Amino acid sequence: MTVSHWRRSFRGPATLDVGVCVIGAGVCGVSAALAAQRRGESVVILERHTLASGASSRNAGFLMRGAACHYAEAVELYGRSAARDLWRFTEANLEGLRREGCEVLASYRRVPSMLLALRASGTGLRPVWLPSAEYASANRAGLERSLTLMREDGLEADWIDANSGHRPDDAAWRSGLVACALVNPHDASVNSYELMSMLAAKLKAHATIATKVASPLVENQEVFAIEPQGQGQGRGFVVRAADFAVRARHVLVCTNAYASLLLPGFDELVKPRRGQMLALDAQGRTLTASYYCNDGSEYFRQAADGTIVVGGCRTYFAEEEVGFEDRTTASVQGALESFARAMLGYGDEALPITALWAGTMGFSPDGLPLIGPAGGGSSPWFCGGFTGHGMSMGYEAAHEAVGAMLEGREPMFSIARVRT
Repeated sequence: MTVSHWRRSFRGPATLDVGVCVIGAGVCGVSAALAAQRRGESVVILERHTLASGASSRNAGFLMRGAACHYAEAVELYGRSAARDLWRFTEANLEGLRREGCEVLASYRRVPSMLLALRASGTGLRPVWLPSAEYASANRAGLERSLTLMREDGLEADWIDANSGHRPDDAAWRSGLVACALVNPHDASVNSYELMSMLAAKLKAHATIATKVASPLVENQEVFAIEPQGQGQGRGFVVRAADFAVRARHVLVCTNAYASLLLPGFDELVKPRRGQMLALDAQGRTLTASYYCNDGSEYFRQAADGTIVVGGCRTYFAEEEVGFEDRTTASVQGALESFARAMLGYGDEALPITALWAGTMGFSPDGLPLIGPAGGGSSPWFCGGFTGHGMSMGYEAAHEAVGAMLEGREPMFSIARVRT
């Protein structure tokens, strides 16, 4: 990250002295600041733009249990015990947000999430999102295996088959495209920016810094350097931003996808991947759940105001959807429109699109969060790499990161596991 000489030299930078400096004001950064304040620490958050200007306000607003893969795949990747702990971790994430008060928000909806297996396409040309017979069969088998494993591991889950008499009566199931669904019965959804505003409003300015900044969240402050202060361990850091120099005992970087712009060596640890979405006027259509299909490649739900949001299709254009550029593309948006028409029953009519947008997510090498010292010796800590599931993991991960950092212990999801 860079700041010009002209910005730096316009006036002498103010100096703040705090216990913890958090960099990044997304769901992870704000949650970390809250966790540190509740441990009695003075805190400042430096945000290069504004609150939740990255992926934390550009996502679908799913408050969903689980990870980017289904449970059976997680068991194969991480082992049975680790998969169960990960699912419990995401359950704790949602419960933590409920304790913060998210259920009183106007946009909050306590609706299940459903992992869908779609019916296979016939022969001939098909949209990129419509599965082949081989994929459809494997996808269904994976969800069925997930249901069995989850129930064995004490994780509540339900099952709906399209051929049963108990399927939901909504636009998705009436499309005829859905074969079956694995149901997370206790999930929810929310306007993610409203959620972030609620969390940020809980922050309190510490008396030691209140005379210099009105709020512990200081926006429009590009950080360009994090320097060790003094010699040896435990002497803290100086964080240099556009208008401030912050002296802090601890620094926690929560910039997720943008980590490599600030932390050396993170190019291979957190990969930026763009996701795209669109919003539609429902025109009388209803959805009874938040939907996640083709192993999460596509996802859609209905907001409290009736708007339907649809995202995904990046996996079919993966090489294009890399990097930090904030833009939509014709290829992904065209696929999303095709998906929305078929899945939601818009037919050949003009789609009533009310918004298009993109957001950059941070993907870790193994799909799990990364927590711990960013480098060897005296270095700031990092928390991120949520692989498209920041709303499902960021709150709880931030609390784990702050606890481990302040207590000097090994964290869950230690970053050491992916270092070569």
